[in-house]
Amino acid sequence: MAAVFSVVASVIVGHSYSGAAKILPPTPPQITRIDSIKKSKTKYDLQIYFSVASTGNRTSKASLISTLVSASGKRCSANVGKQSCTIRGFSKNTTVNISAKSKNVGGYGLPSSIVRYQVGSSSWTIASRAPATATKVVLRPYSEFVPSSYSSKSPAPLVIALHGYSSSAKQQESYINFKAVAEQRGFILVSPDGTVDATGNQFWNATEVCCNFFSEVDDDAYLISILDDMESKYSIDRQRIYFVGHSNGGFMSYRMACKHSDRIAAIASLAGATFLNSSDCAAKNPVSVLQIHGTSDATILYNGGAILGKQYPSATASTAQWATFNRCSNNATPRADKLDLVTTIAGSETSITSWNNCRNGTKVELWTLDQAGHVPALSTTFASKVYDFLASHPKS
Repeated sequence: MAAVFSVVASVIVGHSYSGAAKILPPTPPQITRIDSIKKSKTKYDLQIYFSVASTGNRTSKASLISTLVSASGKRCSANVGKQSCTIRGFSKNTTVNISAKSKNVGGYGLPSSIVRYQVGSSSWTIASRAPATATKVVLRPYSEFVPSSYSSKSPAPLVIALHGYSSSAKQQESYINFKAVAEQRGFILVSPDGTVDATGNQFWNATEVCCNFFSEVDDDAYLISILDDMESKYSIDRQRIYFVGHSNGGFMSYRMACKHSDRIAAIASLAGATFLNSSDCAAKNPVSVLQIHGTSDATILYNGGAILGKQYPSATASTAQWATFNRCSNNATPRADKLDLVTTIAGSETSITSWNNCRNGTKVELWTLDQAGHVPALSTTFASKVYDFLASHPKS
């Protein structure tokens, strides 16, 4: 198995966009119990219990300082050594989203998985979670960014951004900088993290090619649970739900389009690929697709290739497959205009090939980054250009 680990590392690793900090923040705590404490006929306090980890993969050896618990805007804090705290003043039958995050000298770590709880109901314990199935759903925290212009009276578009193999949501945001565009353009941004495989790298179980080398976690169900959660908390424009992914995140974006074409309007994949066989894609509705790929990508090859003997299609074949499914009326058409998306390559290196007149107003495009690699130095306009494509193709 060690030999397999080394092959995977040599083929895929390389999505860490910045160096690791010397002192890592703590791993996420886990909500273990929630009790409703009746204070009056209609008011309750919530006693929330949690467990914390002081060691483990991604956790600093530094001692924990405290844990902060949040419940739909209200908070309580417990110092090290305590594993519960009380948040006061909830109305009966209110549904709250509860999460926790711990702090050490490296700062706050990622929050726990969210637990939805109805105030005044019977106690919730971790044992009451649904049992795992053969392909398990692993709940993880995710970050969300809501623009200052958001109003529940005006449904907002939603973008879910997926990192590459061995990377993280935080690193991907630092690389692509979607938050600034979300603030400017008024969409809600969600950035989840994949699970950690046996080699210590975060990944998405997208296809048999990339990157479920050691695990059968059900990331499809996990990401849909995030979408459900966001629609329950915010006013989301259900005609404008988009996925964006880099590399392994691009593979996962294609999987989500195949599995949930009824809910997803468009996807954008940077250096990813769809299924090799179109029969493996179960899409029932057209989805707009943007594939972005460097011709000098040595990790996920522009012209297609294989990982551990399993093949993936080229950038052109990935887009052509979706153009066929979307029933676009024309052949691949090169556009005259070009884009300047990579700062280390002189001039406008990005050529655009379009498939137009597709079902339900959808569109398929391939942006070819001439001489660019797997993690190109993206321009400050990259995220806004990608969102331009997504925003122009809502679900009809």
